[in-house]
Amino acid sequence: MSKHIKVIKCPHCGSTKVRETRPDYYQCEACSTEFFLDSDDININHRYIAPENNLLNGLNAKHLAIIGAILGFMIIPFVISTCFSFLSSDDPITFNSTANNEPKIEESFSFKKLVPFVTKDGRAVVAVFGVYSRGDYAKKITENQIRIYDLKKDEPIKTTQLPIEKLKEVEGRTFDDGSVNIILNNSTWYTIDKSTLDLKEMTSYKNVPELESGFANIKFLSSGDSDGFKIMTNTAKERFYLPIINKVYTQRELFEACEKPLPNPVVKTDFDFSRTTTDYPEQEIQLIKYSHYTQVGYPKSDSWSFGWCRDFGRKWGIFVGNEGSVKAFISTFDRDRARLIKYENFTPDATYFSASVLWSNDSHVFIRFKSTASEDAEYVYQLLDATTAKPLWSVKEPENYHFYSLQGNVVHSPQGFIICGYNKVWLLGLNGKTVAIREF
Repeated sequence: MSKHIKVIKCPHCGSTKVRETRPDYYQCEACSTEFFLDSDDININHRYIAPENNLLNGLNAKHLAIIGAILGFMIIPFVISTCFSFLSSDDPITFNSTANNEPKIEESFSFKKLVPFVTKDGRAVVAVFGVYSRGDYAKKITENQIRIYDLKKDEPIKTTQLPIEKLKEVEGRTFDDGSVNIILNNSTWYTIDKSTLDLKEMTSYKNVPELESGFANIKFLSSGDSDGFKIMTNTAKERFYLPIINKVYTQRELFEACEKPLPNPVVKTDFDFSRTTTDYPEQEIQLIKYSHYTQVGYPKSDSWSFGWCRDFGRKWGIFVGNEGSVKAFISTFDRDRARLIKYENFTPDATYFSASVLWSNDSHVFIRFKSTASEDAEYVYQLLDATTAKPLWSVKEPENYHFYSLQGNVVHSPQGFIICGYNKVWLLGLNGKTVAIREF
């Protein structure tokens, strides 16, 4: 059939700006409608295609670059703000891989014992004995260690491997001569050098004939008793060794020595709380200031106490009733064992429950007590003037930290009092303010 030339208009918008895409097929440049012509016919068949964003079509690369730069300047501050907000969050950040995408090596430290002491330069520290582990179960490496922590700085200052294969038991105590003594596994005696912080095995006992065979077992004597050890030698003999004076006793000899006159005694002032007794169970406890004879390193006994009792003098036996006795605040027997000179009720107007003396010297006395008999009552820590009994300050334990049972003696340092619980240490300043507290 013949074809007639006609003006081709877009059937959708009427525009004559059309272009031929293939024979008899056209597309409108104005609205993008596609259409075709039937032969020998004036019908125009068309399909409308929605036009693309004319704004973007009209933009060249330069315009797009400018728009991209503007959007970048708008987005970058938001991204930076979000990042800093994340980094300043209180939630800890955990990294599970190293920079080389290697698996993270697990490390842990399981503590066994805390031993507080004061370094030669006056720093309050705690020796933490425990087991260090590194690696997974199949390839775990363990090492018994002692780590010395500076409490005020809250940082470890020395780590030393212990010279033992397995860490079972650890005990520590500071003697009256200032030495820091350690017993590992009830078998070996060490001291900590307060200058170098090194752990040193002690061998001075080997010069004592009764101990030259070595220790099968060694333990500290009870707290408050003589500075020394109860020993079972390798020849199965029980002995009591006082290292400051380098002397050995049998049990009977040590008992008797605690009442004998000292070679060069000094008069010392100390403090203690009285005890309730079965003889007078409702008598209130008192804070007692007393003076007694003492000498560093020599035998002493803590098996005596203040408290109202029936005193039968030095008579032994089983007594019925009060016949032959007098009411006394300390028995004749206990007076001799304490090497007591005199005593007084230091705070007659005060009431105490569950009380103990934590530390004292000629200037101050540091005590802990409850104000009521309630089991839920909080402990009060109080520093008193050792001459006037005036309270200098009173504080309670830090929130969420409770020291129900104190471990060992409270240690006094120029930085404050070191108070140890089972797994935590509280450094309480001499002004009654908390300096540091740490949990292990």
